[in-house]
Amino acid sequence: MLTIETLKTVNDATERMSTQDLLLSIEKAVTDGVTDFTIHASGQHDIGGPLWNTEGKPLSFLVTNPGQRVGSMCLENTEVTVEGSAPADVGWLNAGGKIVVRGDAGDTAGHCAAAGTIYIGGRAGTRSGSLMKHDPLYQAPQLWILENTGSFSFEFMGGGRAVVCGHGCESMPSVLGARPCVGMVGGLVYVRGKTDALPADATLEPLSSEDIAWLESGMEPFLKAIGRQDLLGTLSRWDEWHKIVPHVHEEKHPDIFSVAAYRNNEWVNGGIFTDVLADDFGVCGLVARGLYRQRIPVWDNARYQAPCEYNCPSSIPTQQRYNLWMALSACAFSPLIFHRSAF
Repeated sequence: MLTIETLKTVNDATERMSTQDLLLSIEKAVTDGVTDFTIHASGQHDIGGPLWNTEGKPLSFLVTNPGQRVGSMCLENTEVTVEGSAPADVGWLNAGGKIVVRGDAGDTAGHCAAAGTIYIGGRAGTRSGSLMKHDPLYQAPQLWILENTGSFSFEFMGGGRAVVCGHGCESMPSVLGARPCVGMVGGLVYVRGKTDALPADATLEPLSSEDIAWLESGMEPFLKAIGRQDLLGTLSRWDEWHKIVPHVHEEKHPDIFSVAAYRNNEWVNGGIFTDVLADDFGVCGLVARGLYRQRIPVWDNARYQAPCEYNCPSSIPTQQRYNLWMALSACAFSPLIFHRSAF
C-alpha cells in the first residue's frame, strides 16, 4: 500500500504537488510493483488511469478530493473509489475499469465510456452518459446513478446501459433533466421517477422480464459499492421503473431512399454541369475495372494556384502541404490505403 499526500507543510508554508508530479509518482510506483494506493488529492486531475500491472495484478485506488477526469481512460483490472464527490468527467473514456464515487459527480460522468462500470452515489451533472458506446468485442459499459442527472443526459448515446434510480427526487419534474436522450441511437436507459418529454429519438417503455432480471443482478452490487444497501427494497419495486429505448434508423427516417433514386428523381435534371458535360449517371468504383483500368488521371491542379495560395504573403505552398499531410496520414493511420505512386 502506498499513501500519497499531495499537500505538505514546508517552513510554515503549504506546498501542493502538481498533477504532473502526482501522475509520474503513481506511474513509477506501478512500474515498481505497487498495486494499492491511497491518494489524498487536492484537485489533481486524471487520477486512476490508464495504468496496468505487467503481471496482470489488479490495481486499486482510494482517492479523496480529486480533480477532473478521475478514472479517465481507466483500464480493465483497475478499481477507483472516491470518498465523497468528484468534479466533471468521471470515467471519461472508461475502457474497462470499475469507478465508484460515493458522493455526487459533476458534468459528463461516463462521457464516451466504452466498457467498464461507473457507480455514482449521488447525482450526476449535465450530459452525463453522453456518447456512451459499445464495442461488441467487450462487455457493454454501465453507468449507475443513485439520484438524478442534469440536462442533456445520454445525449447521442450509442451503446451500453445506464440506470438512474431517482432516489429522493420524487418532487422533481424530471430525474433526467431537460432534453434527455437527444440523438440517442443505441443502448438502454433504465429510469425510476418522472421524466421530461422525450425527443423523437427514443421511446419510454415498460420493463420486460429480462430487464428486471438484469437490474436485480446489478442493484445489490451497486448499492453495496456506494454504501446504501438499506435502499435495496425501495429501489426494487419494478413497477416504478421504465426503460428508454432508441428508435432504429428506419423508424426515424421512414421515407429514406437510395442514392440512385435521389439522382433519378430529385437531382437536377441532367446534372448541374450539363452546359459543359453530359452526365451519363455512371458510377466509378473504388477499384477500377474494365475500361476504367486503362484510364490514367491527369493532375493539373498544380498549374492553377488557389486564390489563398496565389495571394499568400508568406508564399506558403498550400497544395503541397496538403498533399504531404494526406500522404503522411495514409501511411500513419491505415496500412490499407496506398499512395497513388504505388500504381
